[in-house]
Amino acid sequence: MRSTDPLRPLRPSSLSGPSGTPRSARQGGRWAAAAVAALVALGGPLALPSSASASAGAGVGAGAAVRAGAAGGHDHVLDWNDVLLQAYRNACGAAGAPGPLARAGAMMHAAIWDAVNSVSGGATPAYGFYLGRLAAPAGASAEAAIDYAAHDTLVDVFPAQQAAFDAALATETGYLTGTVTTQQENDGVGVGRQAAQAMIAARSGDAPAFNPAYTNGTVDGAWRPTDDKWVAATPAWGTLKPFTLSSSTQFRPPLPAGYSSYQALLAGPEYAAQVNEVERVGSASAAPADRSADQTQSAFFWANDQGPICDANGHVTTPGTYKPPGQLFQTTQTVARNENLDEFAEARLFALVGLAMTDASVTAWDAKYDTAIQLWRPVTAIQQATAVASPGVVADPNWQPLSTGADGTHFTPPFPSYVSGHATFAGAWAAVMRDYFGDQVGFTAATDDAHAAGVTRSFSSFTAAATEDAFSRLYLGVHYRWDTEQGLAAGSSVGDYAFRNTLKPAIGYQGSVAASAAAVSGSSLTLPVSRAVRAGDTLLVSVMLTNTHSGTVGATDSQGNSYTVVSNTPDGAGDRTLVLAAVGVNALTTADHLTLTYPTTGEHHVSVVEFSGVGAVDRSAAATGAAGTPFNSGTTPVTTAANELVFGVAGVQGGAAATWSDGFTALPTLFVADDQLATAYRNVSATGGYAATGTATHQWMAAAVTLR
Repeated sequence: MRSTDPLRPLRPSSLSGPSGTPRSARQGGRWAAAAVAALVALGGPLALPSSASASAGAGVGAGAAVRAGAAGGHDHVLDWNDVLLQAYRNACGAAGAPGPLARAGAMMHAAIWDAVNSVSGGATPAYGFYLGRLAAPAGASAEAAIDYAAHDTLVDVFPAQQAAFDAALATETGYLTGTVTTQQENDGVGVGRQAAQAMIAARSGDAPAFNPAYTNGTVDGAWRPTDDKWVAATPAWGTLKPFTLSSSTQFRPPLPAGYSSYQALLAGPEYAAQVNEVERVGSASAAPADRSADQTQSAFFWANDQGPICDANGHVTTPGTYKPPGQLFQTTQTVARNENLDEFAEARLFALVGLAMTDASVTAWDAKYDTAIQLWRPVTAIQQATAVASPGVVADPNWQPLSTGADGTHFTPPFPSYVSGHATFAGAWAAVMRDYFGDQVGFTAATDDAHAAGVTRSFSSFTAAATEDAFSRLYLGVHYRWDTEQGLAAGSSVGDYAFRNTLKPAIGYQGSVAASAAAVSGSSLTLPVSRAVRAGDTLLVSVMLTNTHSGTVGATDSQGNSYTVVSNTPDGAGDRTLVLAAVGVNALTTADHLTLTYPTTGEHHVSVVEFSGVGAVDRSAAATGAAGTPFNSGTTPVTTAANELVFGVAGVQGGAAATWSDGFTALPTLFVADDQLATAYRNVSATGGYAATGTATHQWMAAAVTLR
């Protein structure tokens, strides 16, 4: 099974500690949820079968050395995720709402990542940090760093549960093997505590997002509590400072059907279609023809809405479920085990998932509470419909959703309907998992919901699972279709953004993948792949065509990667120099090939190279020049961020070999007679304007492309 994440190491059987006097091994029990096996297939949104297929298989390493293992056979990252999920079940009040729960997971797992990357990342870490690198003495225990980063962060977020976290800490530190000296453990403890304190300080301004003040809507269409047991939950959550996004509105979905007033929305045919659909398929008494038994099962399977029962002092008397973030974290555990990830890889994966889910919650709650339409739930819309306000909806004052709470009464979560939090969480989770592993990964998921006790559901892709999760809310009768569709889309954008802009791999040139230069007339070229390409990396195809014409130049490969022309520079005399890019590619092996198509040409020069650590093309610039003048692509617009890649290409019509200016690393130049295609790259550490520059003795076409 392939991975689209570069440098994804496998789990070792143990971690060999540095030399030192071993302390005596200590004993303890294991905090671990049962892993479930993999396999599956899924249908469309309104037909969701759970029949199994396709084995998950073992993960494939991506070329990096393993740096952190599971001491004594125990996996500290997964163990602390289990502790987190139990904390979710016991979180009373506002702390137990989906957004705050996701925030707790992001804080804990990002702190773990900064701790373990500081200890195990080496002198030049392959991946970036979340808040920054921490001082880590040589030989510090990575597991001790994980344990204390997790413990101290959780104590800050859930202070009422400190006793449980202290017990978990004692258990986890008991797993450290006899190869870990007291000094190594103490050094790891120091790193973990630094990471936790840095995270706590970074989120110290989050209190306003917990403000409970809210004025219920009164006009038709505006949200109000669905019964007198509830008040608006976390109405200010959309104001939380995101963990990875530039703002809470960065991926704000459009208003329902584009309407900006309740009156126009309720009078429109789109609203009637939405309400009538959920009235039919989400009813507690829906007929089998409207909602199948499998759809009913999926509705309860993904629900996990029940909170704990707490006394007046905020102490739990009956635990609740782990809520939507918990189910997605648990499923991430399953996949991590199936894919045989080690602790280092898990630390990064769980941090990315946690960060993306929190920003998904901010995006969803911004749409729920901070836009012109704070839409009432289906139960209110159906029970209180009027012919005047909603001419296409027939009121049913006795209608109830399928959803039920812990007390057996029908239940709808206490916040506006548009967009679905479940769907937004699921979209963000699936995007990160797709970006990390590729989409076609089989797994079986479990649930915490009492209405689906013991049920597992199997999927053949992350997209399939997220789609079912999203549409389960329609069948449960608590959301409209547009809540699920727009939430899923917004969440997917959030997850992709988080993955591509956070904890990124270091930018690096990986090598030449294919090359060809010849004076051969034709309109296509097939190139064998000369070396394996890691999934998730970026391929840059540089092309010079001589005596050609305007027209489409395209590239494909045998793994279905998509190539986009990002620079096209003609010299006005029938010659062209181009750059095509394929970002986040599926893995290629030497059994694969690339195919280039172009207008008929007399000569071709083609170079394909691989880079890691870049996830998107940023800007480009190009220019042409006369013989004997220094080539200069023209300064690109200011780069959008530090640590970008500048890729330069120069097509030169004859003469001596082109040379590159200081700062560029030249790649092999391709010649046909003395016509040449020269390429080079440079990593830039600060924002600014950059150009591809150098010298040439003949007419030239130069381009610079920046990637981030």
